[in-house]
Amino acid sequence: MRNILCIIILIIIVGCSHEQSHNELLTKAEQILFTQPDSVVGMLSPNWNDTTMSEADRALYGLLYAEAIHRSGLYIGTDSLIKASKEYFEQHGDDEHLARALLHYGITLYQQQRTREGILSMKQAEQVASGLNNSAFDWYLFSVLGDVNDNLGDYLPTLRYYKQALRAAQQADNEQWTVQTLNNIAMKFDELGEKDSLKYYLEQARPLANSTQGDVRANYLVNNASYLMKTGEMEEAKRFLIESMQISPTDRGAKLLADIYVQEGDTASAIIQWYRLTSSLSTDVAIQSYQLLIEHLNRWGDTGSAAMYSQRLNEVYRSLYERKDAAGIADMMTQFDEQLKERKQYKTVIALLAAIIFLMIISALLVWYSRRRIDRLNARFAESQKQYNLTRSELTQMRRLKEREQRENTLQMKETVSRLHASANKGQPAADEDANELAQLSYAQNPKLRELLSLLNSKEQMVCLLTIHNFLPTEIATLTISTPQAITNTRVRLLKKVFGETGGAKDFDNAIKKVL
Repeated sequence: MRNILCIIILIIIVGCSHEQSHNELLTKAEQILFTQPDSVVGMLSPNWNDTTMSEADRALYGLLYAEAIHRSGLYIGTDSLIKASKEYFEQHGDDEHLARALLHYGITLYQQQRTREGILSMKQAEQVASGLNNSAFDWYLFSVLGDVNDNLGDYLPTLRYYKQALRAAQQADNEQWTVQTLNNIAMKFDELGEKDSLKYYLEQARPLANSTQGDVRANYLVNNASYLMKTGEMEEAKRFLIESMQISPTDRGAKLLADIYVQEGDTASAIIQWYRLTSSLSTDVAIQSYQLLIEHLNRWGDTGSAAMYSQRLNEVYRSLYERKDAAGIADMMTQFDEQLKERKQYKTVIALLAAIIFLMIISALLVWYSRRRIDRLNARFAESQKQYNLTRSELTQMRRLKEREQRENTLQMKETVSRLHASANKGQPAADEDANELAQLSYAQNPKLRELLSLLNSKEQMVCLLTIHNFLPTEIATLTISTPQAITNTRVRLLKKVFGETGGAKDFDNAIKKVL
């Protein structure tokens, strides 16, 4: 009997020590996850098939493993483990771990080309994390959401998320994260052609840049090189680019280096870069590299190679055409944000209603003590009702006034469009008065249109507005004192400048007409 008792105690001790070892392993992994993700992958990988873990440990293991894999720049083939972690934290109300699980579940789905599901999970992570005040996680979350919007070509939310990530990195007092985020913002402004903004964020990163290394250091050098190229300092820019390629080669750095080689007349060196960039993950970079490579191959008479790369370029165009609707995904994210705002408003209304009900109960109890108090409350209620009726009447008047203004604007718009058609038929350019009136009425009808076209000059805005109102290219050319071919070229260029897309003039017409 005594021996049996000792054996039982020994088994319990062994079992507890085994459980403790898992806890210690996971605790250590979580402590170094942000700074040493590669080490965490090595620590956790041997325990992938460990069936002795408790349910809680298994959930934490799945989360830490997915985080370490993603932070190391690797991919997970299956979403089953992180999905189980997400469901466990949902069931147990652990918001801190749930936010992280939702984010990395979303990243896993996104990498599996399940784009909509992945982004929805990331947005849910943003919602859960909003009340946690965890700057280290916020930096990573906002950086990922910024990258996702950047891939969609939607620059406004991209910059918004990157700036949120910058605040989180500064709150975490992490120089590496801060410079990485400043790099992202500077790169985006560089793509938008905002040289002054590019310079501003480079100057923000400069005091911290010497403490960075790897990709962060390389991207900082590439951003500096891009700015120097814009100011004509090619030799200094080339030195930065070569240094960046030695630290961590990037597609953007290779592209800029090829541009410098072309200016120097070193076509052979440029072609080496273009060959490498044809396999770039950035479709725009790959397409431009194919085009430049094909152009030089044809110039040298190597038509066979040119035909081969032309076929590959067509495959890139085909895959680009078959991609999912980026605008639809961006719209889904906007709808999610609006639903979140409505949900918060709903909670506020519920809280207000609860407060009103509480006050009503208190009032009912006070009836026993003071009739005078009841009369006062009734008077307040009557005053509130009177104010409500007055406010309702004012809102009705405002609505009717707005409807009348809209009808007047519509009538004015028809008259203005008619006068512009008449001018075009007579071969006369648009009168300044008609052009200004068309712009004012269009922006009054759709304020978002003003924001969309704010970066364009007056002539480009006029082309957009005339296209929206179904003017023919020949009419637009007459009204803007241009040629029909110039108008066609302008529409093609505006498709890229306004919507970040490539295509023909008809594609621009379809896109701009959807705005109004």
